[in-house]
Amino acid sequence: MTDATTKLSQEAEEVVKNFLLFMLEKDMEQWIELWDDNAVFEFPYAPQNYPSKIEGKPAIYNYIKDFPQKMDLFQFSVPHIHHTAASNHVIVEFECEGQVIATGLPYNQKYVSVIQIKDKKIIHYKDYWNPLVAIEAFGGSMESFLSRDHQFGN
Repeated sequence: MTDATTKLSQEAEEVVKNFLLFMLEKDMEQWIELWDDNAVFEFPYAPQNYPSKIEGKPAIYNYIKDFPQKMDLFQFSVPHIHHTAASNHVIVEFECEGQVIATGLPYNQKYVSVIQIKDKKIIHYKDYWNPLVAIEAFGGSMESFLSRDHQFGN
């Protein structure tokens, strides 16, 4: 590994660490500062009528800003960070434990995220999560999960 590759890998690990920390601290203002102005946030397994792609820092913030009022995350597992040949990409596996505030139901999710970082900012984030876990936590039906009261940006 070259010095430049090592530096990029360390920066990526720091971004991932702060991403999870700010989520636990419910500090969405610090969390959004990890993102590039033109970042893309993708959800490849998004259910129908749920956004599959959010583009731009303002849109990402609008999506996430009310997250602390919707969900209380208790902890994340230690992330397993896989470095790729493209040194500004990492693949991160982690789990969370939490609770949906409106339902009181547990939200225990497993994630695999593909994250591209440039200049210590997230420029592309693909979030692979199980929508069935979210649907159950939000009341057990697709309709309750997709209702305006449960979408993070509304």
